[in-house]
Amino acid sequence: DWVRRLVDTRMVLISPMTNAVGSATRRRDELGIDPNRDFPFDQSAGSCMQTVTARTVNEIYRAHLLQLVVTFHGGMQAIGYNWGAYPYWRGVPSRSPDDAAMRDVAAVMSRYAGSGRVNRAPYRYSTMNEIVYPVHGGMEDWGYA
Repeated sequence: DWVRRLVDTRMVLISPMTNAVGSATRRRDELGIDPNRDFPFDQSAGSCMQTVTARTVNEIYRAHLLQLVVTFHGGMQAIGYNWGAYPYWRGVPSRSPDDAAMRDVAAVMSRYAGSGRVNRAPYRYSTMNEIVYPVHGGMEDWGYA
């Protein structure tokens, strides 16, 4: 019953293969650029949006007012959310105003994903600063800003 209400009252957008170029070439990068770091947050806007991946995500953001975005990284088996940029790392990660909601959604995604049939461990989830490391140009912080 609650699932039907969610489906009837929300639009859920899923991009199942955001980095299609990387998948097709079996590389993380696209033309030598990491698409996960190709966004204008905490770096020069002029050096961003060079990959098809970043431009695709940008168009989704331009077309829809997104209230919540959580990234599901299949390669490293992680579910990440903001914060992930250097300004939000001071030896320990800072928490965004929506951290509790992001953490709750990520926990449900982790339970649903199970092990991903890779290493039998559930998908890890946390802020990008905790689960990966601080970056310049991360999609999660760009999208949240």
